[in-house]
Amino acid sequence: MNVLVIDGHPNLQESTANAAIYKHYQQTTEWLIHNLAVYQGDIQEEQAALLRADVIVVQFPLYWSTFPAVLKKWIDDVFTYGFAFGPDGSKLKDKKLVFSITAGATADSYSENGFNFMPLSVYQQAFEHAFRAAEMDIVDTIVTFEMNANPDEGGDKEKTIELAQNHAEAVTHAVTTLIGKL
Repeated sequence: MNVLVIDGHPNLQESTANAAIYKHYQQTTEWLIHNLAVYQGDIQEEQAALLRADVIVVQFPLYWSTFPAVLKKWIDDVFTYGFAFGPDGSKLKDKKLVFSITAGATADSYSENGFNFMPLSVYQQAFEHAFRAAEMDIVDTIVTFEMNANPDEGGDKEKTIELAQNHAEAVTHAVTTLIGKL
């Protein structure tokens, strides 16, 4: 089975959580990982990789309750009319998709009374839109909160690394289970 990870972190050298997750995937899986921080705009290759994949994992940190700009640019470039949508589009229809999301904030902050003003499910509608429009099958969304490693912001690096390891294992398990059902 072909698993493609779309890694939407803009700078893994400055990351603790997403870098640890990326490292876990590299060391424990045979998954193809496309790191969007080094994406060069080869739209045909990105589209071909999506078509070859049996399962797609979209990995990103929440940035102001949505995905980073590098992932937005990739979607704008790759999810073209005639490929991801339109009369001759929907080439991604029924492709299995797992969202893998890290968040520095607490789960409680995603509420009407919390710092982020709305439940995560409201933000989720926005970041899922392009994938739903492409008629992909979103089979799971794995979110881990409190993945803030910056002590100046109240974060804890050791706790973040532990959470990242648990997160990566949960994603790996979800994908492995999904592959077993295909």
